[in-house]
Amino acid sequence: MNTKTSFCAYVAIALLATSASARTLTQSTYTDADIYNFALNLEYLEANFYHCAAYGTPITSNNGGPDPTGCVAGNYDPATLALAVELAGDESNHVLAIQAALGSAAIAQPAINLTAFSAAANAAFGTTLSPVFSYATANLTFLDSAFLLEDVGVTAYNGAAPLITDTTLLGNAIGIGLVEAYHAGIIRKTLYDNRATIDQYGIPVGTVIDTISAARGMLSAAADSSMNSADEGITTVVDGTETETLVPSGAYNIAFSRTPAEVLAIVYLGSPSTPGGFFPNGVNGNIQG
Repeated sequence: MNTKTSFCAYVAIALLATSASARTLTQSTYTDADIYNFALNLEYLEANFYHCAAYGTPITSNNGGPDPTGCVAGNYDPATLALAVELAGDESNHVLAIQAALGSAAIAQPAINLTAFSAAANAAFGTTLSPVFSYATANLTFLDSAFLLEDVGVTAYNGAAPLITDTTLLGNAIGIGLVEAYHAGIIRKTLYDNRATIDQYGIPVGTVIDTISAARGMLSAAADSSMNSADEGITTVVDGTETETLVPSGAYNIAFSRTPAEVLAIVYLGSPSTPGGFFPNGVNGNIQG
């Protein structure tokens, strides 16, 4: 499959196979600890992804949870490996920061499936890809995978921040969210600079990334009644001219935000109420789809 239209169609079908209504997080429903624990699930995912990519081993600060499946070291050039190492350190420290803030209330790491990158790619192409898609294969597969996760983290923190009542916890959450935004910016810029490169499946990088963004947005929009897509790719075409879109944002260039249901729809690769994808048994904590 090598056309943008067909590729987009496969992604949409694959990721929108199911959808469900979910309640929107409100300040009166959950505590600050619940919100922090929801974020901890995402930090466990990102920290393990980068740590596995950089070192071939999972994080040790899993609070008694199981190690992730699909943890393998990446085959990257020195620059990409250095990026993976730096981001692994950042995300591992985010895990420690949230655990420290929560103390004994911190959730254990849930079951995490890093082969979900492959499952999503296979579904997108409508076939079993050969070679198997893996974040570990090459620089571009690592960057594709990082793009899928990083923007979700930014929108999740932005959505949660107004609901946190403790000012210290709020400040820390904003600080972590800003670092996630730095990560996302680095990933987006690197991918934009490589947008014309043809990947191992014969598809331009720019097409792959913009399609991931479109599918993410459709999943987010289908997750609850808000129809909030909260996504932009790395290119925009205006009057026939392609321009870069390195800073995804909504009205007045304010960062997008997502509810937990919208986040779960993406990381579950389908319905926010049906565990799967990166969390085969679901996330831990009180906030569920």
